[in-house]
Amino acid sequence: MSDSSREALRQQALAEIALLDTPPEHEFDALATLARHMLGTGMSSITLIAPERQWFKARCGPLAPETERAQAFCPVVFETEAPLIVADASLDPRFAASRFVTGAPNIRYYAGVPVRVRRADGDRVTVGTLCVLDERPREPKATDLSVLQELACVAEALIEARAIALRAAEAAEERRLVVEHLERERRQFKQAERMADMGSYRYDIDKQVTSWSEGVFAIHELPVSGGVPNGEIMDHFPEPDRTAFLTAVMRTLDTGEPFEMDADFVTARGNARRVRCSCGIELSRGKAVALIGLIQDITERHSLEQRLRQQASTDELTQLANRAEFHRVLDRRLREARASGDVAVLLIDLDGFKGVNDALGHAAGDAVLRRVADRLRASCYSGCLPARLGGDEFAIVAPATLDRMGLDRMVQRLLHDLEIVVDGQGRIVRVTGTIGVAWSSEVLQDRDTLLRQADAALYTAKRTQKGTARIYRVDAEQRQAG
Repeated sequence: MSDSSREALRQQALAEIALLDTPPEHEFDALATLARHMLGTGMSSITLIAPERQWFKARCGPLAPETERAQAFCPVVFETEAPLIVADASLDPRFAASRFVTGAPNIRYYAGVPVRVRRADGDRVTVGTLCVLDERPREPKATDLSVLQELACVAEALIEARAIALRAAEAAEERRLVVEHLERERRQFKQAERMADMGSYRYDIDKQVTSWSEGVFAIHELPVSGGVPNGEIMDHFPEPDRTAFLTAVMRTLDTGEPFEMDADFVTARGNARRVRCSCGIELSRGKAVALIGLIQDITERHSLEQRLRQQASTDELTQLANRAEFHRVLDRRLREARASGDVAVLLIDLDGFKGVNDALGHAAGDAVLRRVADRLRASCYSGCLPARLGGDEFAIVAPATLDRMGLDRMVQRLLHDLEIVVDGQGRIVRVTGTIGVAWSSEVLQDRDTLLRQADAALYTAKRTQKGTARIYRVDAEQRQAG
C-alpha cells in the first residue's frame, strides 16, 4: 500500500472513532498523567494526528491544545507507525531546527509509541500517539518504550470502548464487537495495574509482625506514625473476600506458589475501595521466613471495567440485553442443551410501530419500546432472557424448564401483553407483536439455523395475520420447498 493510501486509511479510521476535538475525559487525562509520573518527564500527551495539525486529547505540562503537524515529533510516529525515542532533539538532524525545539515548549527528550484502533475488517490502524516529553535531554532507559507501549494498549482499549459506546447510541446492533474485545481489554487493564506499585508489605512468619510501606498506609487511610495495626489488618477485608484471602495465604505457605487476587476493601475511615493483592514467599537459606507482596488501589479501574462490561451487554434505550449478549447467552444455553433438553427461541416484531413514529414522533416510539421492555421483564416471564436486537425487533430465550405446552401458554400471554395503545396529539395508534418460535431440537443446537427458522416462522405469521404467533416446523418447510 502506498504512503498516500495508508495516510488516507489512517485519516478515515480517525474520523470513524469521532474523538477529534471532543471535550476532555477523565480516563484519558489520568492515563497521560500516569505516563508522565511513571517516566518522570515534565510533559506527556495522547495525540491525534489530523491532515494539517496534531491535537491533544489529553496533555500534561506546557503544551498548547493543538499545533501544526509540520516539524512536530508525534507525526513521525504516526507516519512510520513505529515507536520513536529522541535523547536530545537539539542534536538530532531531524528535529534540531524544529520550532518546537528552538522555541516553546523547548523539547529535548521525546519518547512516543503509536496508538492504534482495530477496524471492522480486523486491520489495526494508527490514529495517534502516546508520548512523554521533557525540556532536558536524558539518556533513554530500556523500559521507556515498553512502559509506553503497555499504556498505549490501555489508551487503545479506552478509544475502542468509547467508539463502541458512540456507535451503540446510533444502532444497537453495531455493538456486537464489544463482546469479542472485552477479554482483551480486561487483560490490558491487568497489565496496566501491575505497572504501578501502590505499596508493599512484609509479614515476618516467626515474629508474626507485619511491616508496611507508606503506600499501604495511604490505602488504609492510616497515619504512618500510628504503626501497623497487626491485630486488625484482616478487618479491612469484608467477607467473603477475607476468607478467600486467608485461604490463598495458607495455600501459599503450604505450596510456596504466589497468588494474586482482587478484593473489596474498607479503609480505616470507612471508605469502600477495590484493591489488588499479591503475595509470595521470601526464602532465606531455603526456608520460608516471610510473606511479601503488593497492594494496589484499583477502584477507578474496576469501576471503568464494570461500566465497559455493562455497555457491552445492554441496549441503552430499553436496558434489555443487546444482540451480542443475546447471542452469547443463546450459545451457552445451546451448549448446555446438547446432552439433553431443548431450547426455544422467540423472535418478536412490533406491528404498527412505524405508525407511532410517523404520527406521534420518535419520543413516543421510544416510550413504546421501553413499555415493551418493561412487559418482557415482568415476573410472569421469570427465567427468560429478553433482548432488543435493534429497531422494533425483540427476542426471548425461553427457560430450559419450559415444555411445549408451557411455551404455548407463555406465547398467548405474550401476545396479549404486546398489545399497546398509544394516545397522543388527538390520535390513537395501536401496536401489536407478531412472534416466530423455533426449537433447537429441530436444528441440532445450531444457533444460526435456529434463528433463521424462528425468523421464517415470524414472517409466516405476519403474512397470515399480524399480532399472531407461529411455531416453525420442519415438515412445513419441506412442503414449501416441494
